[in-house]
Amino acid sequence: MKGGSQFFAWANELARCLWASLAAAPPVADTAGVGATGLADSLVASGRTRGSGTLEGVAAGAPATVKVGTNASHFAAGDLALIDQVDDSTVQEGDCQYFKRVDKRSVSERVEIASIDTTAGTVTLTTPLHWTFKSASPYLAQIAKASGTIIKWAGIESIALTGGTNPGYDGQMAGGIDISNAPYCWVKDVQTDGTIGGMHVSMTGTYRCVVRDGHFHNSANYGFGADCYGLVLRCGAADNLIENNIVRYMNKPIMFNVSGGGNVIGYNYADNSWATPSAWQEVNIDTHCSFPHMELMEGNYAPHMGATITHGNAGYLTYFRNYSSSQFAPPAVYGATDKQTGNIVAIQFDTGDINMTVIGNVLGSTKATDLGTAPVSTTYVGTDSNTPSIFQFGGSGKSDVSYTSLWWHGNYDTVTPGVLWNPAIATQVLPASLYLSAKPAWWPASNAWPWAGSDLSPRVGTLPAKARSDSL
Repeated sequence: MKGGSQFFAWANELARCLWASLAAAPPVADTAGVGATGLADSLVASGRTRGSGTLEGVAAGAPATVKVGTNASHFAAGDLALIDQVDDSTVQEGDCQYFKRVDKRSVSERVEIASIDTTAGTVTLTTPLHWTFKSASPYLAQIAKASGTIIKWAGIESIALTGGTNPGYDGQMAGGIDISNAPYCWVKDVQTDGTIGGMHVSMTGTYRCVVRDGHFHNSANYGFGADCYGLVLRCGAADNLIENNIVRYMNKPIMFNVSGGGNVIGYNYADNSWATPSAWQEVNIDTHCSFPHMELMEGNYAPHMGATITHGNAGYLTYFRNYSSSQFAPPAVYGATDKQTGNIVAIQFDTGDINMTVIGNVLGSTKATDLGTAPVSTTYVGTDSNTPSIFQFGGSGKSDVSYTSLWWHGNYDTVTPGVLWNPAIATQVLPASLYLSAKPAWWPASNAWPWAGSDLSPRVGTLPAKARSDSL
């Protein structure tokens, strides 16, 4: 299907309820000790949980009940809302006060109201929370309802989209498909190309939406600060799934931007991040404005993953069974033939990133796997952009919180070479998945699953999204 500009207008109408309507909604206070075990919060491999807890009279893992007092009457079953709280010293907002309901409320989560009890003054949420929001000072957690019509169960399938562009300021909308304040929507088997200006797919304040089986590539406006992004989760978006996509040749193919937790980036092929000079290696799956938290990256083929702090830090992200070689497929950057020589890293965490989890991944490159686009890995832990490394941490290196709070276990790397197990964790048995109970039905019967992991032989098999890309 062509006619991208007209389609963009229709798609934007389909899944709107603008973020501004939520920002203007009166906040409702007294979010008392909200928290419960979520999707990526509990790590099967280590038994370690983060940001989890129990609410008054609610068992861990059950839908959370939030005390809102007399304001319960403002809500109804099916409403969307946003819970947020005031930043503490963990959050480094940097220069990005945007994509938040209120400045300096960087930890947020999109929720759906399951039921209300006006007598008890409570609202019960559809799914558990991924963060312990605190009502006491200085956190002052609040819950604000999204106003306007909420579009649910709307999907876009099996089209090729061309020619769309963001009609407003940078960051306002996507140039391809814009889904805003919508639950249970989906984008399936969609292709976008280099005629798209701005974000290809923006998931703004979405809840339990899915983007899968797509091919998103190239950009009409290469540049920094030009929304040259592929798939973006932002404004508290929570519990969404991005699975089995090809995303290549943008500045940031997949990105978290003030995301709300419980999102899964699973089994995607993300490669060829754009940068200038092209000898500099950008990050394929990355974070932007603070504070993305409690997200899961599983089973992806992404040469360079991490959480850069250009516009704020991130924390409590989980990387499981990914293949990150630190070498892009040729040509590494669209429109260039340079070999990349700077920032050659498999996993990158910058100063201030906190409590990251890296388990069961296959990391680095060797002469045997050399793609010729960057030097092979030579150092396990790097502290600057000049040495091809497995891990790169903040400028203070092993004394930086990005290193001291890292929870790592059972990763294979090409520098050691071998599998390094954390002595603090007794088990050396890795689960097949942290979000799937079995091999998914869409996975080719002839392909092994899991396809990547330090416990497999071979350690790297065939990822369907990568195989589809190679066949184009």
